[in-house]
Amino acid sequence: MPGTLFDLHTLPAMPAALLRAAFTRRKGHGTALPDMTLRAHGCRASPVLLERYRAACGFDADGFLPLTYPQVLATPLHLGLLGLPDFPYPVLGTVHVRNHIQQHHRIADTAALTVACHFDGHREVPAGHEFDLHTRVEAEESGELLWQAVTTMLRRHGARKDPDKDAPRKERPPDDAQAARFAASRPAPWAIPADTGRRYAHASGDYNPIHLTALTARPFGFPRAIAHGMWTLARCVAELGEAAHADALQVDCDFKKPLLLPARVTFQTARESAGVAFRVLSEEGKPHLLGRLG
Repeated sequence: MPGTLFDLHTLPAMPAALLRAAFTRRKGHGTALPDMTLRAHGCRASPVLLERYRAACGFDADGFLPLTYPQVLATPLHLGLLGLPDFPYPVLGTVHVRNHIQQHHRIADTAALTVACHFDGHREVPAGHEFDLHTRVEAEESGELLWQAVTTMLRRHGARKDPDKDAPRKERPPDDAQAARFAASRPAPWAIPADTGRRYAHASGDYNPIHLTALTARPFGFPRAIAHGMWTLARCVAELGEAAHADALQVDCDFKKPLLLPARVTFQTARESAGVAFRVLSEEGKPHLLGRLG
């Protein structure tokens, strides 16, 4: 693990972590990221919060954590890193643009876990600066690596007035063969209620104001509340059913167009040799999320 290791005996409380990250006075200059690892021991999923998460995202209770759930456990540590005084960017306005998850073994929903997070991969891109938050989840007793993830964030150059413009990076050329496979699949229409952001916040503790109401989202440039990106990904994984129940899995996704609430969208899949591609499209046919499970 890089840099200074700071051990915690419990996960930070989400509301306090969110407030510290949002309002910490920055003393750093430049773009260097803090060289620190935050590690919390004895982490367990709260049965109440896990039940809310399953209900909000569409997962059944099967004795295991959903593939995306360890990200919820890691979020207070992510906010702890973002709230360090020498983190160089304001947290509000920093955008989650990609996520990579690798599950090595399914995790029992009562398991005691060690969760560790650190920064890495800082780079300049045309839209601003990207950086990665790396997460490792291990069995508390054995130290076995069970789950890991890379969460990619973007800090844009200057203010962004229109959330649908200025994509964070150039779009990849369209894959005609994949487009044909998507076209051949049976689309699933989703009607996403206006309270989705509040329900997910009530399960995850992520009460970022852009996800709650139109009133709290407007100061950040959104006409209405937007869905959490990790809710959209979790909802996709839940929709994939048994394909997401394997022991060892990898999921990658790109977050594209913000999903304004309420919304009507279309979920589609396309079979591939190494797994299944999936996407969530707006009523205009523009992607909110592009992903792959394998």
